Amino acid sequence: MGMKNSFGVGFAALFAAGVMSTGSLAPAYAQDAQADALAAQTEALTAEGKGLFLENCAPCHGENGEGGNGPKLDGNTFIQSRENIVNQILWGASDHGMPPFEAQLDDHQIAAIATYVRNSWSNKYGPVLERSVELRRATKK
Repeated sequence: MGMKNSFGVGFAALFAAGVMSTGSLAPAYAQDAQADALAAQTEALTAEGKGLFLENCAPCHGENGEGGNGPKLDGNTFIQSRENIVNQILWGASDHGMPPFEAQLDDHQIAAIATYVRNSWSNKYGPVLERSVELRRATKK
């Protein structure tokens, strides 16, 4: 067996043993990188969303999501659904006195507010990305 063949057999053995398979370390690193990127994006959106929430939402929902004229948001299971919260912010709920914000806020701002609400107080529901808002807004057109 020549050097070229033994080299190929060596790689084949490593793949068979799982040492160099695509299912070994590479996906774990990719998953960690994705998780880190998502955590950083959630943190940035949450920080931006706080100011927007205080300006636009706190007058009715309270500074700490405790409710008031609007429902309590802290611990509210309705906001577990990304679709629910985005729809509510975009189109409001006129039967409950909530105005629509589709004309006042862009997709990024709505994503920031939704992410803030979904990850503040006792809520730990994850981010809402701008693309999700864009897609929800497009369903109304």
